[in-house]
Amino acid sequence: MFGYMTDISTVEARDTFTLTAQGEDMESLLFHFLDEWLYAFSVEPFFIPNEINILEFDEGAFRIACEGYGEPFDLKKHPQGTEVKAITYSAMKIVEHHKGWDLYVIVDI
Repeated sequence: MFGYMTDISTVEARDTFTLTAQGEDMESLLFHFLDEWLYAFSVEPFFIPNEINILEFDEGAFRIACEGYGEPFDLKKHPQGTEVKAITYSAMKIVEHHKGWDLYVIVDI
């Protein structure tokens, strides 16, 4: 998602931003997780991470806690890409397989 917004290689891991998200099922958890990150970018300090580490993932309670490493978005440093307006449930898919998970999400731009 952040790759649409800017060139992630220009983002330095200078600050840390922690958030949690909760859902009623895996799809709503994924939606809320991405929506919380979009919100962190959309309001001050306009935080954009170049890396996100999962601190806690509770599949039974549909809860995730994570920490992002990055910095506030700055047009003098970060090229402006495409604005992501919203996360959508449209065609959202979560597929578990022997190597892990594949996630498919369409964002509204």
